[in-house]
Amino acid sequence: MVWRLVLLALWVWPSTQAGHQDKDTTFDLFSISNINRKTIGAKQFRGPDPGVPAYRFVRFDYIPPVNADDLSKITKIMRQKEGFFLTAQLKQDGKSRGTLLALEGPGLSQRQFEIVSNGPADTLDLTYWIDGTRHVVSLEDVGLADSQWKNVTVQVAGETYSLHVGCDLIDSFALDEPFYEHLQAEKSRMVCFRTST
Repeated sequence: MVWRLVLLALWVWPSTQAGHQDKDTTFDLFSISNINRKTIGAKQFRGPDPGVPAYRFVRFDYIPPVNADDLSKITKIMRQKEGFFLTAQLKQDGKSRGTLLALEGPGLSQRQFEIVSNGPADTLDLTYWIDGTRHVVSLEDVGLADSQWKNVTVQVAGETYSLHVGCDLIDSFALDEPFYEHLQAEKSRMVCFRTST
């Protein structure tokens, strides 16, 4: 159950110009989670781009969450811009299953949403909760867990959930409801890279 990631960024797109990344709408999740070469549970190693640090996550219980101020900004912008993009370069073992991104809280056992790459099932699952009701959207035959580096973009836009690997659209699915409108930052934690059983 080894995850290797090089770059992880969450961003929402400005409505005026496609492809433009504004510093107020782009978040480097490694930086705002304070993940660096000294983070317990994350081992730095050389990834596909020598100029960008890569991490191998081995102790997920020690990976810190996104800081509270940035989490408030992220949830506010998700609502304003009607969604988000999650981009990453990742290398996943075929037998592993793990959470790429999750928003936990406001209670200890609650989750608001999670994006899980399920290697054995070859799916990328988006699970979200609205008013206590669980919704699951699975993109199938995604090919992420083949131990090869992948450039991945997960997009939630309006009522659509889609996955791009490289420049190819792998799959897209309609959401029952735009869950990002209901996200709460207060007493919540945004976490990346957790293993699941």
